[in-house]
Amino acid sequence: MDLPKLPFYKKYSLVFKAAIAGGILGLLYASITDAGSNFDYLKLLPGIIIGVFIGFIIITFEKRLINLNRYSFLEAMLLKALIYSISILLFLLFFVLMFSEMLGHLSYQEAFVKYAKERLFEDYMFSLGASIFLILFLEISSLLSARFFYNYFTGQYHQPIQEERIFMFVDVKSSTTLAEQLGDILYSNLLQDLFNDFTDAIQASRAEVYQYVGDEIILTWKSAAGLREKRCLYCFYLLKQCIENKREYYLGKYNLVPKFKAGMHIGTAVTTWVGKVKKEIVYHGDLLNTTSRIQCECNNFNHDFVISETMKNALSEDNSITYIQKGEILLRGKAKPMKLYTVDFSSVVL
Repeated sequence: MDLPKLPFYKKYSLVFKAAIAGGILGLLYASITDAGSNFDYLKLLPGIIIGVFIGFIIITFEKRLINLNRYSFLEAMLLKALIYSISILLFLLFFVLMFSEMLGHLSYQEAFVKYAKERLFEDYMFSLGASIFLILFLEISSLLSARFFYNYFTGQYHQPIQEERIFMFVDVKSSTTLAEQLGDILYSNLLQDLFNDFTDAIQASRAEVYQYVGDEIILTWKSAAGLREKRCLYCFYLLKQCIENKREYYLGKYNLVPKFKAGMHIGTAVTTWVGKVKKEIVYHGDLLNTTSRIQCECNNFNHDFVISETMKNALSEDNSITYIQKGEILLRGKAKPMKLYTVDFSSVVL
């Protein structure tokens, strides 16, 4: 049995986004200025190529200059913009010299003098502006998912829609004890690391992050997407695998390896936009309350993954998964008892 894999485009999504955004900037710059006019019918090509490479340059620096994030956003943005713009200008200079030599228009020396006189200042201002734009673009991309923009601009959920969904509530075990043991700041760092390390598992299982609530993360899928390849089920296994792969890191930094538990349920929920000061897609309905209550039963069952009978029945048979029925449980706030199952994985191929 093979687990869902992280798609190539998901793994390098920021690289693609930055390259596309940079290419668009380069195309616009070349089309509204005389940059590249010496290259006749190839006028727009250098701008596009330069823009794409600018995107790559900025992504590379973003990964290397992560320590700048300890400064305020404005300070970090200005420092990054200065570093990026100078690097981009050096790249532009190299590209102009190389392109001029390839086309046989000018020698290196002539091209350098001509560039310095005619384009150096304008290109630096473009580099600075492009850097600031891409920094903001990447920051917004990390705050708001592509799905958020798609749903907003296509008008989805502007009117309440009832749809079948799967929800998984993932909660850190012994959170109060850990907070007392580590202290508020170190515990907050632990949660930040934990949720960051969940990223590959979330993307591989095509889950949507609905909310971070304290030490809990709420994941959701449209039913068809979550049931395909049993992504919703194997998401929990992938989450555990992500943390197990970072075991030495957690032991070294926190002297412990965080553990977590999860509850999962399937049903109908109403999806809609709310808010004017801050817009957000929210889900209403008993589905969320029930899933939260199922997750709470993990402690009573002394198990880290519990699902409803409805969820189990929606999944196809798989010999590598063991379900153990825990009887009919009357969940808090519910009028009728529900059959719940613990889930164990075996014979998983990574």
